[in-house]
Amino acid sequence: MQIYQRSRVTILDIKSEVTIKNSDLFRTTMQRLLNHPSLHLILNLEHVTYLNSSALGIIADIAIKAKEAEKELVITGIQSPMNEIFEVVKFDTFMKIFSTAEEAIDYFEQH
Repeated sequence: MQIYQRSRVTILDIKSEVTIKNSDLFRTTMQRLLNHPSLHLILNLEHVTYLNSSALGIIADIAIKAKEAEKELVITGIQSPMNEIFEVVKFDTFMKIFSTAEEAIDYFEQH
């Protein structure tokens, strides 16, 4: 998991599955992303093939806290098997989802 800055956007790039073994690290890293001074936050899941249910809860929680802090968290790079999960839990009803980080950066640059 790596956090980096690009333009006015802060990106959290997840490079592995999120399971019971690393969900505490995921929660801590997501909290660090939220605490970053940037108003525009991207969670890049391009390299992720599995998220456990607690990871989905963490993402939803941080998205809500971001809105409360007048920030916006978006998700990018959801892979095929996980795409269905994000549709079932209706993440797209309370946060934006983009195919790539570039699309999300373009969105933030226009807003």
